[in-house]
Amino acid sequence: MFRAACTIAREFTRPVILCRQTVAGVCSSSIGSFVVINDEGWILTAGHIIEQLQKLVAEEQTVQKLMADRQAVENDPTLKSAERHKALKALGPVDLNSTMRASAHWNWPGTNLVDVRRHPHIDIAVGRLDPFDPTWITTYPVIKDPAKDFDPGASLCKEGYPFHSVTPTWDNVANTFQVGANPLPFFPIEGIFTRVVQIVPPGGSPYPLMYLETSSPGLRGQSGGPTFDVHGAIWGIQSQTRHYALGFNPPVPGGKNGETEHQFLNVGWGVHAATLIGVLSELGVRHAVSAF
Repeated sequence: MFRAACTIAREFTRPVILCRQTVAGVCSSSIGSFVVINDEGWILTAGHIIEQLQKLVAEEQTVQKLMADRQAVENDPTLKSAERHKALKALGPVDLNSTMRASAHWNWPGTNLVDVRRHPHIDIAVGRLDPFDPTWITTYPVIKDPAKDFDPGASLCKEGYPFHSVTPTWDNVANTFQVGANPLPFFPIEGIFTRVVQIVPPGGSPYPLMYLETSSPGLRGQSGGPTFDVHGAIWGIQSQTRHYALGFNPPVPGGKNGETEHQFLNVGWGVHAATLIGVLSELGVRHAVSAF
């Protein structure tokens, strides 16, 4: 059902890799997704991806300052041994597991995300890739018109980069992370549009703030990726997975006497098309809306 739509969505859906190196030198990463909206390089992604990146960068700055301050004390020839010890103790030690370097890899090496706006009340963010070459994307997305046939029961698909990991390395010469050249594997998952979840922020909003819920979960690595229909039109941007208790408590096979399982349903929440259109229009970001 979604074979052609997945081919379309793969063209404008790309991975973002958040890279981190600890003071001890250990490198790791987390993977998310983003959607390129137009030929100016504007993108949509989950707001929590930007929030996570900002926290990593803030921790990097704090650690780098602490290391520089400690180095300045250690190299200060005017300090006596006791004074140096007291000053270093006041600064505190450097945690080997804290972040020394952090950055985001937005699919194309050397490209950064600028003009970033993260919505304060719903999990969506907008930004512009710089530099950006319009020929990198051959098909740009269409957002489903939420005023036309936008009802629960529709079969939808989510796509992104779960079940995969990347271990970056730090290149001292290039002063950047290297993540390898292999393309990350896509993974689609189907679900039914079940309902809309309304968000009512203090003071209201000039456009509706809503999540579109699907009967299948969003998988790690799909955050920021599209939820789309059989035409490849975007109905939402994947945000999070919610867990609903089913009220069934069967015994655990082979478990202790009286031990029961907690069963629940995982559902996906994506930022609704009406909210996407509102956010993009408010920021003046050019986008296409479906005719159907």
